[in-house]
Amino acid sequence: MQRTLVLTLLVFGSLVPRAEQKAGTDDSLRGGGPVSSGYAESTLGSGTLIARLYLPDPKQGYYRGTRFDWSGLVSRVDCRNHTFFCEFKQEHDPLNHDDICGTAEEFGIESPPSYAQAGPGEPFIKIGIGVLEREDGSNYSFWKRYKIRKAGEWKIVQKPERIELGQGLSGPNGWSYEYTKTIQISEGGPTLAITRRLKNTGTQTIDTDHYGHNFTRIDNVPAGTNYTLEFPFEPRFSQDSRTQGSLEIKNRSLVFTKDLPPDQAIWVRLEGFRKREDNEIRIVNHQTGAAMTITTDQPLSKLVLYSSGGVLCPEPFIKLTIPPGQTREWSTTYRFEATTEPRSIR
Repeated sequence: MQRTLVLTLLVFGSLVPRAEQKAGTDDSLRGGGPVSSGYAESTLGSGTLIARLYLPDPKQGYYRGTRFDWSGLVSRVDCRNHTFFCEFKQEHDPLNHDDICGTAEEFGIESPPSYAQAGPGEPFIKIGIGVLEREDGSNYSFWKRYKIRKAGEWKIVQKPERIELGQGLSGPNGWSYEYTKTIQISEGGPTLAITRRLKNTGTQTIDTDHYGHNFTRIDNVPAGTNYTLEFPFEPRFSQDSRTQGSLEIKNRSLVFTKDLPPDQAIWVRLEGFRKREDNEIRIVNHQTGAAMTITTDQPLSKLVLYSSGGVLCPEPFIKLTIPPGQTREWSTTYRFEATTEPRSIR
């Protein structure tokens, strides 16, 4: 019998279950995956594809910082004896801006909507979090820990292979929205799809960007010479890229020429994309033969690769401009595969 879970998160409250048991959290669905973390979490799927994710909660949430969207953080996927995604750090503080994992997403990394209008001590919104407070007259910095004036209320509806997380926020000075994130798995792909729907319910135009940080290890193999990143276009490095002498472009691929020392980080911005179909990244682990392809149904506005501490982070950005009363919807699909032979570089 199919089970459905409905949860309501009140501002500064905790999970209030309306069913006797969470769908997808019993031991039979874990498939040898991580044990319970003690944070608000859930699991999707059974059989060949299992996705573990953290739920938004202002008291028990795995992530309660002021940078990333709190909802639906997929921390690990198990598929056909392979694992995908990872934690960014070994130690964890839920309030730190980058103590995060897997499919972490952010709206407005440069400056959130309404920040420029807020004076010191005044409120601004961060989509997927709530109403924050501007500290002083300095520019917005994503790594700062801002005061949370009001965490948005979340409603969660779950079935074994699908979860929907919704947040409505009525913010200051006409800044309001309704935001829904739906995560669904399909064993036929096998795929995991994240669909977001953002409706502007205020009087101000929402003008921002959105990206997924994609903290990745495949089969827990650290980032380095075992990996290749493949694209449908011929990429080139921007002038401000920092490869640390560890990356080169070969045809339509990024290739690691050496492993990165633990005290160094790579940050490169890739150019060369022109059309919507270019928003696709295939990450290949040549050591184990597993791969993951990330495809978003919107054109790229920016494409970044970041890597440090053995974690690989391809970051596809899109641009969002939503007038009052309008809605935008966009989806990202993760396709998981295991090949018997390493794929040759195009």
